[in-house]
Amino acid sequence: MSDDDLDFPALRLLRRDEPFPPEAVDASLERARHRFETAANAPTNRTAPARRALLGRSWPPVGRLRPALLAGATVVVTGGLVVSGIGISHWAAPETAAAATLHEAARAAAADRAPTGTYTRVSESELSLAFATSDGEHYDEGYLAPTTTTTWVPQDVTGTWVRRTWSGPATTFYGGAAARDAAAQDYASSAHRDDPLWQRAAGGDFTVGELGGEQPGTLIAADIAGLPRDPAALVRRIEAAPRAVDTTDAEHVFGTVRQLLRTGLVPADLRATVYETLASLPDIVVTERQTSLDGRQGTAFGLRAASGKERQEIIIAPSDGTYLGERTLQTERVGDVPAGAVIDSVSVRSEAVDERP
Repeated sequence: MSDDDLDFPALRLLRRDEPFPPEAVDASLERARHRFETAANAPTNRTAPARRALLGRSWPPVGRLRPALLAGATVVVTGGLVVSGIGISHWAAPETAAAATLHEAARAAAADRAPTGTYTRVSESELSLAFATSDGEHYDEGYLAPTTTTTWVPQDVTGTWVRRTWSGPATTFYGGAAARDAAAQDYASSAHRDDPLWQRAAGGDFTVGELGGEQPGTLIAADIAGLPRDPAALVRRIEAAPRAVDTTDAEHVFGTVRQLLRTGLVPADLRATVYETLASLPDIVVTERQTSLDGRQGTAFGLRAASGKERQEIIIAPSDGTYLGERTLQTERVGDVPAGAVIDSVSVRSEAVDERP
């Protein structure tokens, strides 16, 4: 077990300079003890393939990197981990600028009165990284390629969803011939605008993709209607869901609401609650005050102490409370892919419609 395995929220609380309520420390230490025992008793055969070291994920040798699907699949049922959780009311105050901006977005979202229709049409414009190998051993080159996905979701989300997907040619290359050859092969085998891939699935249970196809136990579109509209209660509900091994409380909440927002199905009242929840997370920061995503301007938020070689961000327009999308930045250089590169970005647009294909 590495030192990182011991970096539980309880230990970080004890390292803070400001006074902290004893009951919060005691509760967090209890959580740390449970998590430590879980990690210590876990099977030891969790060694991932060598390729996993590149971005902390596993992926096929050539193909699109889709973080929402390929993030650590090993989860633990948290029932035994959250009985003494510190909860939202005990978390440290976040950065003032981030909290104030999120409160503004929450107020705007609560006032949103978007029309409803027979279906919700969710359009995703994604630009994501795929790796390539220049020597057959090291995945040291890469390319960014776009994918456009449109999903028609019925009001009764248990009904039949329809999805259309197509890919475009690569737009950015990191490296040389290997990246360009892999991109050409990928594009040749992909569905294109004039011949898109069509899928239908009950309840959005597609075999792949962010809209549908979820890990057992995680929150999905069918859970949205019943989720609490109170920030503290929402945190408790999220904490009861499975999480990736060694994920902190803040990372678990941030990652869960990020995935919920990406569905494009979160109604205005729950969106306001989500923003208030984000405002209460420790270490939530404005990573970029003004950024453009698919021609729309918004503010990017992330966690200051997020672990791993990537930083995930949520992009929101504070003035009207619109969720614009998300992006993932690489924080360390991997082969020819530099630190700071945006390795995945997706713009999400939702609108009510009365018909589907």
